[in-house]
Amino acid sequence: MKKIIPFLIILIATICIAPVLADEAGYISVTTNPTGGQVYIDNKYVMDSPGTAMVQPGGHLVTIQSSEYFPWSDMVYVNSGETTYVDAVMHFYKSPGSIGVTSTMPEVDVYIDDMYYASVKSGTVTIPNLSPTTHEVRVVKAGYHDFVTSVEVISDKIVGVYSDQTKDTRLAGIRVGSDPAGAVVFLDNDYIGTTPSGNDWLQISEVLPGTRTLSFYKDGYEVYEVSNVYKAGDVTDVRAKLVLIPVETATATELPTKTASPTETVPPAPTKSPAPIAALVILGAAAVLLRRP
Repeated sequence: MKKIIPFLIILIATICIAPVLADEAGYISVTTNPTGGQVYIDNKYVMDSPGTAMVQPGGHLVTIQSSEYFPWSDMVYVNSGETTYVDAVMHFYKSPGSIGVTSTMPEVDVYIDDMYYASVKSGTVTIPNLSPTTHEVRVVKAGYHDFVTSVEVISDKIVGVYSDQTKDTRLAGIRVGSDPAGAVVFLDNDYIGTTPSGNDWLQISEVLPGTRTLSFYKDGYEVYEVSNVYKAGDVTDVRAKLVLIPVETATATELPTKTASPTETVPPAPTKSPAPIAALVILGAAAVLLRRP
């Protein structure tokens, strides 16, 4: 009987501990010198520096963009349940440059290095204060293919970009807005952006046809979700009317954990999985055996 007891103890420990280790995420904590800058993880905007983001264990590309400083990037490795610290030293450049974007059509959104910068109502928009290095320019219009190009910015100069987009008949497009503005938008739990003010739209291009769910999050307001069937070649407008949470029960809106939110700086600590029921049964059986002579 004594030979069985150690085996049971090892089995219980394995069942209880293994799920806990498997469920734990890791963290990336970012500071910069000087303080400030936008932090991207795996080319997706996550937060402003300094801050901490929750990620899956493994390798991640950390990029930091800051006005008047050259971009900083490095690969970091994150272990389960641990925090990897990043201390980025930003290098100042003497004078910035600008990019002037001209579109063949009105009402397009302009992204520089995957960060939203401006909308072109018609004609040309100039985006100033860019570091004199290579930047990716992406022009987005719902219902059209994205226009993407790389631009070498020159100090004290305006580099022109001419955007020519073609109709997208194989994928769908969505234009989203909210009342009030400033809501964080997710499409099937993937971060899209923030709704602009007034009657402007946040444009989503190249959406796979089928049923998709849009979620709107704004502190002090109830979460707004809507699911629609989107067809190839169609552009659908979705404007969410957000409802205030009663003051006595209002709390900070919790964003989905699948994709990091741009306003989330300190993620919640990972929770450990409870001991499986099977482990409790085995523990009880061990107690009975211990009572026997």
